[in-house]
Amino acid sequence: MHFVVSWEIKPKGSTQAEVNTAMLEGIQGYSWLRLLSTFYILEIDSPHDWNIVHEKLLAVAQRYQNEVNFLMSPLYDIDSEYFVYKMPDQDFYQDF
Repeated sequence: MHFVVSWEIKPKGSTQAEVNTAMLEGIQGYSWLRLLSTFYILEIDSPHDWNIVHEKLLAVAQRYQNEVNFLMSPLYDIDSEYFVYKMPDQDFYQDF
């Protein structure tokens, strides 16, 4: 199973890095593919994992109110045919 998660962080500088690190901790432990700077396709084992990630990212968003917005797609369990113009050169895949 897979789903998309993406976020936008409003402040710049050190606060942006702090929020981004917190969001990345929310997806830690799952395999992912990063196609854009904060656009991830996560691979999970069950719908329960979606709920876990949702709760983690929601906690971050509540901690940094008005500083981060995020989006999570519904689950899908078939291969998708995303069009990707150019894959990043490095650090685009994490396997757990």
